[in-house]
Amino acid sequence: PVTRQHSKQAALASPTLDAMAECFHFACTKGADGWSAQPLKIEDNAAAELEGAEAETMMELEKKLLEVVTAAKGPGARVACNQLTPKKALFTAVIGGVVVAAAAGAAAGGGGGGGGGGGGGG
Repeated sequence: PVTRQHSKQAALASPTLDAMAECFHFACTKGADGWSAQPLKIEDNAAAELEGAEAETMMELEKKLLEVVTAAKGPGARVACNQLTPKKALFTAVIGGVVVAAAAGAAAGGGGGGGGGGGGGG
């Protein structure tokens, strides 16, 4: 028999739910004048047809890329920027889909506390 927990996990892994999300991936590179980003030319990248962006700082670049995605698809994107090397990063925006990390975190429960310290000698 399928338990309720297994049913939830199966629903989260469902291809139907995955198909509802649109993912936008941009490769970011730091040059002499700041950061630039170009859409990755990979299969199933919704950003492939979008414009890139340039900015002096990574924070400004993230803001501009979010504006590019919002202008193309509307508000509501969840974003992440992963620094790969000091001069390379991957920016990802996701619209729709399921937030699996939040569901997994809620199901996992809380953590434990820290331990006490030892005593000194004399």
